[in-house]
Amino acid sequence: MKMKFKAGDLVELSAAGKRAQQNTCFVGGFGFIETIDEGELRSMLRNASVYPIKTKWWTKDMKVMIGQFKPYELKFYKKK
Repeated sequence: MKMKFKAGDLVELSAAGKRAQQNTCFVGGFGFIETIDEGELRSMLRNASVYPIKTKWWTKDMKVMIGQFKPYELKFYKKK
């Protein structure tokens, strides 16, 4: 599976990521990708509970959090 993201990319939630209930605290914020676990990325196809992309995230009120996502939950950050 080819990954469009790499470590260091600035990201925000995609529409699918915003719809997911577990991501409500990340809506309106942004993050950067710290690591992508290639082994988890491959096993993601077989196991729905695998989140291979690990991020450092700033919420809209600038709290810092750690988040784990699937590729479809993220998109590249666009300056508004």
